[in-house]
Amino acid sequence: MKKKTIILLCCVFAALIIAGVIITLAVLPMPLNYPIDKIEPVNGGAKTVGVTAEDDDSVTLQKTTDSPFKVLIFTDMHLDGKNKTSKITVERMVDSVQREKPDLVLLGGDNVTSGNNRKRTHQLAEIFEQLGVYWGGVLGNHEGDNKYSITRTEMVDIFSSYDHCLMRRGPENIDGDCNYAINLLSADGNLTQTVFCLDTYDEINDEIRESHEIFEDKHYDGAHENQVQWYREKAAALKEQYGEYKSILLQHIPLHAYDLATENGEFLYGDKREDICSTAYENGLFDAIKESGTTTAVFCGHDHLNNFGVFYDGVMLSYIEPSGYGAYGLKKRGAPKSEWLQGYTVLTLLPDGTFSHGQVRYAEVYGDE
Repeated sequence: MKKKTIILLCCVFAALIIAGVIITLAVLPMPLNYPIDKIEPVNGGAKTVGVTAEDDDSVTLQKTTDSPFKVLIFTDMHLDGKNKTSKITVERMVDSVQREKPDLVLLGGDNVTSGNNRKRTHQLAEIFEQLGVYWGGVLGNHEGDNKYSITRTEMVDIFSSYDHCLMRRGPENIDGDCNYAINLLSADGNLTQTVFCLDTYDEINDEIRESHEIFEDKHYDGAHENQVQWYREKAAALKEQYGEYKSILLQHIPLHAYDLATENGEFLYGDKREDICSTAYENGLFDAIKESGTTTAVFCGHDHLNNFGVFYDGVMLSYIEPSGYGAYGLKKRGAPKSEWLQGYTVLTLLPDGTFSHGQVRYAEVYGDE
């Protein structure tokens, strides 16, 4: 073989290797690029709350001081691990938790996405272990939707195996992978607030589509009938145990009522910048919320350009400030960084069941331009 031919083949082979590396780094999901072992614990590791009870569908946290509960909610982080967007999302989440020093962190879904995500699932849990804060939340429609992803059930089982995670799969006789309640007790043992967490899945299946005669291209699922019934029964059981109390509900996909609220409700804050991708059918959950008389607010994620809250029929229907830089957002509309919505929601829960809340924008915290 001539020398020139050998050199040419070597060049082609080298080019193929380089191209393969580039494609691998650009396309395949990677572990999170973050020094987890160097994270400093919040409050130096001192606990402001502790777990006092737990079962298959609830966990109880009690304050160790007389101060209000402080809760941070992050949503739609889309930690796919492909590029620097995952890194900055994690960096700012960790910095926010260390700066705010919450009693509890909640995740609103689409947390760890894309394929080959077992390692990233463990890494996210390890981040909270290093921070030393209790955390929980729900899954979104993009967990488990990639054929190379671990299942939603596996993800919940991994999360819940960590000491600081409050996420539970919930009763085995109802649908979904994370249906449970977090009860927040004051230092003197009174129920300050309950956080109901419900799984809203991904797209509706053919059975639901046919039974609800859904023919248009609006296909997102929501809590199923047996989940709604679980919510009714759990809300009533807590009332019998603690007396009158207040609660909030967390799920990823907006209730069907969000559509009605934007037309007939009272806007409290924020803006509607895109169509609401709500549950495609009326599942009865909003009626159950009103009947329970306990849930005063619903928080969801899913729509990255909506960050509003609306008071509708006695309930606040609210979006959580989107937290991730790797999915669609105002960047794709050409908006400058100073206008991007990425951030988180803060709740301050008072002993009488009332709460105040605010939305924090990373652009304002870090001076993005």
